[in-house]
Amino acid sequence: MRLKTFFWCILLTLLLPLEALAADGSKGELLANEADSLYSLQQYAEAQRVAAQALNAMRSERNAEGEADCLNLLAIINIRLGDFNEAAKYAKQCYVLDEKSGDPDAMSSSLNTLAAIYMSMRQPKEAEKYVLKGIEYSKKADNPQRLAILHGMASEVYHYLKQDERSLQYATMAYEMEQKLGRKDKMAVRQAERASALIALKRHDEARKALDEAIPGLRASGNIHSLGIACNQMGLMLHNEGKDGEAVTYFNEALNIFLAQHDLYNEAMSRQGLYESLRHTDPDKAMEHNDRYMALRDSIYDKDTGELLTKYAVEYGYGQLQAENISLLQMRRIYLIAGVIMLLALLGFGLWRSRRDRLRMQELIRQIENMRIAEVGEVEPQIKEETEQNSQEDVATEDRLFVMRLVQVVNDGLSTGQYGVEAVASEMNMSVQTFRRRLMSVTGESPKAFISAIQMERAAKLLTDNPDMSIARVATLCGYDETNSFGRSFKRAYGVTPSQYRGQ
Repeated sequence: MRLKTFFWCILLTLLLPLEALAADGSKGELLANEADSLYSLQQYAEAQRVAAQALNAMRSERNAEGEADCLNLLAIINIRLGDFNEAAKYAKQCYVLDEKSGDPDAMSSSLNTLAAIYMSMRQPKEAEKYVLKGIEYSKKADNPQRLAILHGMASEVYHYLKQDERSLQYATMAYEMEQKLGRKDKMAVRQAERASALIALKRHDEARKALDEAIPGLRASGNIHSLGIACNQMGLMLHNEGKDGEAVTYFNEALNIFLAQHDLYNEAMSRQGLYESLRHTDPDKAMEHNDRYMALRDSIYDKDTGELLTKYAVEYGYGQLQAENISLLQMRRIYLIAGVIMLLALLGFGLWRSRRDRLRMQELIRQIENMRIAEVGEVEPQIKEETEQNSQEDVATEDRLFVMRLVQVVNDGLSTGQYGVEAVASEMNMSVQTFRRRLMSVTGESPKAFISAIQMERAAKLLTDNPDMSIARVATLCGYDETNSFGRSFKRAYGVTPSQYRGQ
């Protein structure tokens, strides 16, 4: 008893300073932010572990909105890890919570995730139900960005169902939506989707025209996965036209992409195309590809996983975990207190780090606010005027003009999606390395952190100046495809959600 009392005293001592730190965010929110960051870094296994902890914390705190965010994140992480039955479980739980909230935008997001899961499992009939329902809610939410995404998803669904006229209609509508939004990178994706339907309909001239636009656009935007799919499509078309030499070039490019991404399904498509294109000119190489294709075809998705996912399609629900065996429980009791102490210590560090990062972000935002240009386009004349007045500018002035120009370039690129480090460096007429070194020397911050601060400064201004503008629209104008991702980034920067910020 004395030992137990001693340990509880230690716990209470640790908890006291944590109460003061908790003002910067609950345990669930901090863990969710950490999981989101790990996901952005593509550390999926670690992101999964932390997101599961965040989910438990959100449920303990009765934070329904945070719980839904964690479930959505876990669904997406499990898609990346290839565990589709887990992804479906989390996505359906998320949808139930979103349905209770009555938020059509959140519901359309969950339905989009569910459709993606079933398409990944090649179950288009299940995906069809979710994607059509998602389109309904997306229209109610007036979210043109997600509406375009869902139309693209519908195009893929109907292509797999061999309803290619309908697939082409949805892909064309999605392309026209992206065109209105000015998102060139997404326009390339939609053209690739149109090409799939056009190839199936044997409208090869139109398909070639679509791919001729899609492939350079996908290369420029860095959308490697979609580029691989488009290269497979182009290879198939060229093979059907008897141009096997050109077809091999595209199939090989696709194969290298899918090998790097461990995408077995699309690797199999590349292998099959290479077999067909090489079998008359290089039969030995062709047979190598065919052997690998046959091995992949039978092992991509095992039967048990497919049956489990079908169970979720029939009726939402999942059983409680079985009680752990006695020996494991005994071991846990032995290490419980020590584990809790370590967890609290880590939590304390996480709270401190979250506070530090928030303060740093807010300082960056203040700097950007101080140099905000009243009208877009004033930077260039100002630069020219100041340069003419003083051709021997000192370093401080050059640095200030550099940052002003950077703020303008990023703001111009946010609504079109051209605000990545490479795109911004190119617009600044610098190599990525030169741009990174220059920004670090001027601000002490990385390009990613500074660009994020520009997004957040713009978001705060839009929320304040446009009280009737939807959060989804603000997210779009600040370069975010997903409202949930925007909300998490905003809360990390300001400590409150976009809605709470506007209410203040």
